Amino acid sequence: MPQAQASNGLNFDVLVNILPSAEDIPPLQSYTARDGSTLGYRYYPSADVAGRATPPTLLVLLHGSSASSHYLAPMAEYLAEFAGFDVITPDLRGHGPNPAQRGDVDYIGQLEDDLADLIEHAQQEHTPHDRVAIGGHSSGGGLALRVAAGSQAGKLAGVVLLAPFLAYNAATVRKQAGWATPNLWRIVPLALLNQMNVTRFNHWPVLRFNLPLAYRTGSDTLSYTYRMMESFGTAHYKADLANIRAPILVLVGDRDEAFYAKQFEPTIHPHAPQAEFEFIAGVSHLDIVMNTTVAQRIALWAETLGL
Repeated sequence: MPQAQASNGLNFDVLVNILPSAEDIPPLQSYTARDGSTLGYRYYPSADVAGRATPPTLLVLLHGSSASSHYLAPMAEYLAEFAGFDVITPDLRGHGPNPAQRGDVDYIGQLEDDLADLIEHAQQEHTPHDRVAIGGHSSGGGLALRVAAGSQAGKLAGVVLLAPFLAYNAATVRKQAGWATPNLWRIVPLALLNQMNVTRFNHWPVLRFNLPLAYRTGSDTLSYTYRMMESFGTAHYKADLANIRAPILVLVGDRDEAFYAKQFEPTIHPHAPQAEFEFIAGVSHLDIVMNTTVAQRIALWAETLGL
């Protein structure tokens, strides 16, 4: 197997070599979003826990940019079996095997609406949950912040951030990581147009992902439109963090190629003093979702909080 890490800056070998096949993980199920679209998710019901007095906590776990729910399977399975979560991992709109518009949404903020619809669907279709938590990896972590500070603020029992992307200019970001290539000649004027409420060009592609050939499956999401880029993450991470009242757990590998691990605490803590931080030794940006120590830390945090 060729080395999956090239000029993109991320080591994909852990996903190429360890990722389970689609046949070995829960199949995609579907739900209907408010616009009538059919979107997919995977469901990992919690293991039976003797003496449980309340329904399990629902954890909605979000994939990172360009990806899908598939690579979150090892983490979701562990948390369902050993942490007692009911885990849902959606294929966010514009991602997965067969999206209507790959790498695109209809409007900025649509991913938040989709996730609110998914949580409502889960409450009706699966076990009713008294407590709901949200988590995400990389850009999915940024989106988790956006959701936790938005329509779901006050409703969530916890937020789990795995090497979260906060903003391109945050102190946590390595400027030369090489994974994503933005088209600034489009992004800058589109941002100015959006400030004037001109959105007719938001379907233009503006962000390209350097996914190595060894990891491509034929259903990859290799670029984002402006409106997808703006939807997939937190627009104002400082304000979003300040609006979250739920407990927050931030986990980052000390070998993360995309972010400066030690910058997360000084960047996040002033805005969210309830946040807990831990650096996981020997873990990079992608294998944080494969690492047993990371999953055990989430399980311990959940147990401490009674989730």
